[in-house]
Amino acid sequence: MKWSTIFNKTESAFTLNGTEAITKALKLLNANHVAIPSYTCERVLKGTLAANCKPYIVDCGLDLQIDLDSLSKFKGDTVIVPHMFGIKVDIKPIRDMGLNIIEDCSQCLGLEGLGEYADYIVVSTGPSKWLPVGGGGVLIGDDCSGVHNINTPQSSKSNIMLDEIKTRLDKRTQFANELINAGIDLIGNDRENAWMRGMYFTDNQQRKPYTPIHEIYGDFKCPVVDHIKDQLDWISIIV
Repeated sequence: MKWSTIFNKTESAFTLNGTEAITKALKLLNANHVAIPSYTCERVLKGTLAANCKPYIVDCGLDLQIDLDSLSKFKGDTVIVPHMFGIKVDIKPIRDMGLNIIEDCSQCLGLEGLGEYADYIVVSTGPSKWLPVGGGGVLIGDDCSGVHNINTPQSSKSNIMLDEIKTRLDKRTQFANELINAGIDLIGNDRENAWMRGMYFTDNQQRKPYTPIHEIYGDFKCPVVDHIKDQLDWISIIV
C-alpha cells in the first residue's frame, strides 16, 4: 500500500515533519491568504507563516470542526482543513466554495473518502498523532514535484504501519463505542469518526484541548470557540 493510493492521489513525498508538509503544499499552490480553523495545532499556523502566507482564523462549530458560515466570509485563496480529534469534516461543501484545499489527516487516518476533494493532503506521524512512528511528515497530491523526499527510519516505518490502519481504526471504534454505551456523550458520535480522542462537554473541565489559534495570532473573533473552550474535556483512546 502507498500513501498516495489511500488518499486518491498519484504522488507522495516524505518531509521532515507535518509542519514542513504544510509549508510545501502552500508553496505548490502559490497560496497567499490562508484560512485556518481556531481549533487546530499551532504548528499549522507556523507552517502557514513559514510559507509567507497571511493566516485568516475561522470559528469552529459545536462539533469542533471548521464552521462553514464563518469560512464563507473568507475572501482568500486557500483553506487548511483538519479533522480535529479524529472527527470527520465533510469536505465537498468547502470544495464548492472554490477554495484550494489542504486536508490535514494527521488525526483521522482510515476514514473513507479522505483526499477526494482536496488539492493536497498532509499527515504528521509524530508522537501523539493517529499513526505515531516517532516523527516525520507526508505530503500527498497529484504533483509533488520539487519536494525533496526525506529518507528516515520513520518514513520506512510509517510505510509498514499503513497496513495496520484498518486494524487500528477498528480498535479505536470499539473503544469509543464502549464509552458511548456507558453513557458518555462523545462529540461526533453521529458520524464516521477516527476517534483520535473522545471529546465531550462537561461542567468540570480537567484538561483543556489546544489553545485556540485566534488567541495566539491576530485579532479574529471566534465566538463559538470562546463559548465552549472551557467546557471541553476528553478521554484518551489509545491503540
